[in-house]
Parts: sequence; C-alpha cells; structure tokens
Amino acid sequence: MKRFFMHLRIEFLAWSKDPITILGGFIPTLVMLFAFGMLFGGDLSFKIAFINHDSGKTGIILRETFTEVISPLNRQPYYQVQQLSEEEAWQAFAQHRIDGVWVVPEDFSNSIAAGKPQPIEMHFSNYNDDRAKNHRIYSSEILWVFYQKIGLEPPLELSETHTLSGLMDWFPIIAVGLIQLSAIIGGMMNMFMLTHKEKIGGILQEVSTSPHSLLPFLMAKVFLAFIMSLITGTGFMFIVYLWIGYWPTTQLPLTWLYLGLGAIFWIFIALMLGLKFKAYMAGAVITILMGILMFFISGGLNMVRGFAKDMVFLAWFFPNMYAVDPLRDLILQQSIPADVIQSLLILFGFMLLGGSISLGVTSRAIRRQMM
Repeated sequence: MKRFFMHLRIEFLAWSKDPITILGGFIPTLVMLFAFGMLFGGDLSFKIAFINHDSGKTGIILRETFTEVISPLNRQPYYQVQQLSEEEAWQAFAQHRIDGVWVVPEDFSNSIAAGKPQPIEMHFSNYNDDRAKNHRIYSSEILWVFYQKIGLEPPLELSETHTLSGLMDWFPIIAVGLIQLSAIIGGMMNMFMLTHKEKIGGILQEVSTSPHSLLPFLMAKVFLAFIMSLITGTGFMFIVYLWIGYWPTTQLPLTWLYLGLGAIFWIFIALMLGLKFKAYMAGAVITILMGILMFFISGGLNMVRGFAKDMVFLAWFFPNMYAVDPLRDLILQQSIPADVIQSLLILFGFMLLGGSISLGVTSRAIRRQMM
C-alpha cells in the first residue's frame, strides 16, 4: 500500500505539470452537446396561421383552444398562432416561414349545430416524418378539447397511464449519453498522457527493472485516471444542469458509481494501448474517435431498453451500454434504476475482466523493455 501511494504521488505530480489534459473529456463532448442542443433543444411549438371563415362563434372557440392546450413537455402551447391575413398566411406557408394553416369553413357553426360538421382544412408541412407525426397528434388533442368546450362528447373515451412522472425530450436523453462519454474520454485521455510522460521521462524503463511487482505502479495510474474521469463527468454534468436543469440530487453517489464503472473498463484499455502509441496525439485522436463511435452505437442517442433489438451486436460487449439507461434514471428522474443490481453486477464483471487482462498484458510489455 505504501508503494501504491508513492507511485500515486509521482503520477499526480506528472499530471499537475500538464493539467490541461483534463479538457480532453470536455472539448469534443461540449461540441457535440451544442450541436445536439441546436437540433433537439429548441422551441418545440409549431407556428401556424388560423383562417376563420365561420359566420358563427364556434370558429372563435376553436381559435381560443390553441392557447389552452399545453404540452406537458415544455409547458407551452403545441401551436403558436400567428397574426396573419389570409393572403399573408398562404405566402408564409409557401415560403416555409410557418408550419401549417388551419382553414375553418363558412357554415362551420351551423353544421356543428345540425350534427353534421364540415371538415376543417389542415395544411401541414411534412418536410420530415417526425414533424408530420407531431401535427397529427397535436391537432387531435386540440380537437378533443374543442369538443368538450362546445359541450359535445368526443367520439371516444380514453384512459392513459405513464410509467414516469413526466415526459422526456430527446435532448436530455442525449445529454446524459454525452455525460457518460465525457467521463470515458476524460479517463482515457489522462491515461494516455501519463503513459506518454513516463515514456519520454524514462520512468517506464526504470520501472521495468524493478524487482517488485508492477501492480502498485499500474493501479496508481488507473486510480488517478479514474478520479479524473469522475471529475470530467461531474463537471460536464454540471454544464448540462446549467443548460437544462437536470441533476441527480440524492442519487449523486450512485451516479458516480455508474459513471466510474462505465469508464474504468476503457481506462484499462487505454493502459494497454498507451504502450503501443509512440505519440500522445495519436492516442488522443484514437480515444476521441473511439469514444464518439461508442456513443453512437451504445445507446447515446436512444434508450437501450426500448431499442434493444436495434442495437449493433458489437455494442453489447461495451460496458457503457449497460450504464447509460440507469444513468438516465438517476439524472433525469432522480430514481434508482429497476435493474440496479443486475446492471451493477455486469459492470463489475467488465471491470474485473478488463482489469485482469490489461494489468497482465501491460506488466509483461513493460518487463520486456529490460530484455
């Protein structure tokens, strides 16, 4: 234990001379966070025009319904009705400055009273299928509330229940995947940096001739990279909190456990690879590219639980695959994952497997340097 702390002090002194390495886990993930934020983190309401030809008051009631039907996701109306004349509305729609146009017929009130309502024209942009799908959902909910406001029974009665207390947008789901990625890249980058410094400083050559076990030396490197991984992941999690307001609160210790276990396997991989790369930048570039690839195929964009059949087969051999959804439970819902025991056992298994292989291979590789 004494030799472990001695080596840990040496590793920390080496790291402290180049602490900017910790930014390796921030810079690529911050770029990705801003990119996904612009794609998925904007205003979710659609801009539409409402053209009311109705000679009665029912069309006015329908118009008022737009401001009353609120999305439970962002607490904003589904549709933002623009104050446009009919000519301006069609021109704006043709130029893609608004997302849709509702047109109410002239005898709408009379036909409603007679029990034979005429169809409302809905012109929606279908530039992509997801927006077109949302139009269908939103318009149905508005018409449902409209039925109730004018005193008519909707055509169906529905009863809904949900598994979670609130709805979740894609951006928070992706942001948690990036928190995990920042911890992984942060740990691996620091491991590559420490190994590079020991190479150019001749420390590895000196250690290779030691009659003592190399385990304290290697574990000191792993431990320091592990701490830097948690610092990077926590720092990035704080940035996400400032942006979208999610924080694990009382679940922070368990969040650290999942972040650390999801990253330490890759820190062991970086320990082995660090001896193969002669230049630090080669290891840094490989780390970032490998991390981004892992992010995309291991549940960074989607919930693994709901899309398990769509996951690439290779991704099941990555430990972060088993940590990303529990992290979403902890950070976004502040709740303990239902599969907490199973997922932690799997992650501990990856850690033991990766550690035993990495420490054995690295020890032999260092020892060969004195031959």
